[in-house]
Amino acid sequence: MKRILLAASFAALLLSSSVVLAGGKGHGGHGGDHDGHPPGKHKGWHKNYRKGERIEVVYLEPRYYVDYHDHHLSAPPPGHRWVRHPDGRYILVAVATGIIADILLHH
Repeated sequence: MKRILLAASFAALLLSSSVVLAGGKGHGGHGGDHDGHPPGKHKGWHKNYRKGERIEVVYLEPRYYVDYHDHHLSAPPPGHRWVRHPDGRYILVAVATGIIADILLHH
């Protein structure tokens, strides 16, 4: 009898933990806080950048740099790079500070 009670308790514990995990965070589950951003908003993707603001540090990684020749952009000043934002915008950024110098919305 004790084994049956123990097995039933263990099964109930497993089922309750799988229900909690199914709720999850983010877009995979329907519960949670959407990874810290409101539903439908993705961090950085729809941000309205402006000249003089700082871009997120992740976009200063070399994988976001674009060759201005290949993309028909003007040559960047010394210490600046063109980066391509995931939403398609080209942003001219001062590499040392992350300050935005120029933005091309549709090139």
